[in-house]
Amino acid sequence: MSSVAEKPVIFRTVATRSGHKLGLLTLNAPAAMNAVDLDMVNRIDRQLKRWEENDDVVAVIMRGAGDKAFSAGGDIRKLYDSMCAEGDERYRYADQFFSGEYGKNYRVHLFTKPLIAWGNGFVMGGGLGLFIGANHRVGTETLKLAWPEVRIGLFPDVAATWYLSHLTQPVGYWMALTGMQMNAVDCRELRLTQYALAHSQFDDMKALLKNTEWTANNAENHHRVRDCLHRLEADCPQGLPESQMHPAWDDISALLVDYDLKAISQRFAAYAGSNEWVQQGIRQFQAGCPATAHLIMEQLQRGQCMSLKEAVQWELVLAYQSVRHPDFAEGIRAMVVDKDFRPQWQHASVDEVPRSWVEGLMKSPWPAAEHPLRDL
Repeated sequence: MSSVAEKPVIFRTVATRSGHKLGLLTLNAPAAMNAVDLDMVNRIDRQLKRWEENDDVVAVIMRGAGDKAFSAGGDIRKLYDSMCAEGDERYRYADQFFSGEYGKNYRVHLFTKPLIAWGNGFVMGGGLGLFIGANHRVGTETLKLAWPEVRIGLFPDVAATWYLSHLTQPVGYWMALTGMQMNAVDCRELRLTQYALAHSQFDDMKALLKNTEWTANNAENHHRVRDCLHRLEADCPQGLPESQMHPAWDDISALLVDYDLKAISQRFAAYAGSNEWVQQGIRQFQAGCPATAHLIMEQLQRGQCMSLKEAVQWELVLAYQSVRHPDFAEGIRAMVVDKDFRPQWQHASVDEVPRSWVEGLMKSPWPAAEHPLRDL
């Protein structure tokens, strides 16, 4: 029997004053920045279903263990091992992971009861897939939310196609092309979160929710959660960071004045401004995967016309092909396995990526009727 400390996800409930229960879900891999693997995703999916069907449970709080991260992503070392395996094992885990992750993350969006995600520290990758699906998202003073996949040769996933394409532009393009982290103040303005609180207020939030008069009506209970979280915002101690986005807005708008990727790359290279946040973003773009940059342009243009479900289904196609194209494995090797931070991408720049390569990354291996997520 595993001890609580060894469980990758901890589930428990606490009683409320009204006789109902709150579900508490903790990603419990702090040494790995609460990175999620397929087993964790499956456990979370099963438990959320149980809680949704349990009339005693009125709301759920989801957080990461420790102080450094809600979750810094998926376990990409396992993905790397899967891409490097031989015989029938090659790609098996990677395919199962992406299909399982995307489908189960999408179901988080459909959770009808209040689901509060506590965004402290890093929120990226597979962890962001869980976080972004919650219907009440909190960012704390240490929030670092990002889709940094351009740096490892994947693509912004876990519904980024929908979310980034619906942001006030050009912020979505900036986040995707550079992988830059967004803080709590900017995420709240962009509506990637709805609340900005201090991490020290977590226990206060839990106490307020325990003392709430819950009902059997989900709409009423959502209202009670909003009321509690807005009350906490009004009492939030000083210490939330200043916006990074506002001082950079004019520069970003000029750099992304159109959506011609080659022209954007040229403007990035010619940037002579003094904003350090913009400079860092440009460096990350220039070190990132050129093919990913092309996929990003497709994602954000197509995503505007897709439903969330269609975006998730399409991203599985991109993931299937990314696993079988060499940039993704090379990115993980350079950034995680060998840590030489010198990925040798298949193309030296965005100018050298042929259209046929991009089309290959977007080609579905399945007829529509056989898509693994056709029944979402």
